[in-house]
Amino acid sequence: MKSLHSNILKLMDSIINKIAANIHDFSVSDQAFTRCRKLNPTDLIKLILNMGAGSLNSEIFHAFPDVNSRMTVSAFEQQKAKLKPECIKEIMAELSQA
Repeated sequence: MKSLHSNILKLMDSIINKIAANIHDFSVSDQAFTRCRKLNPTDLIKLILNMGAGSLNSEIFHAFPDVNSRMTVSAFEQQKAKLKPECIKEIMAELSQA
């Protein structure tokens, strides 16, 4: 059972990395995600998919325990606004086909 979980996580990571490599297909503008930010596309997508029922502040706190790598809720929302909904749809579609 443990290997099944690790296989699913590896598959999810590879799908997210593929999406992040082609992030301009899934962003609202060509200028989105061009600068080096604390929250890169890979981490943004993983954070969105791993969020629970906690407040946004607590979810960010748990995802980024290091204060230097943590961003504000506003920064998260601004980065999230750059993603098209098709990004998450594509990840789920590829995961369900595997």
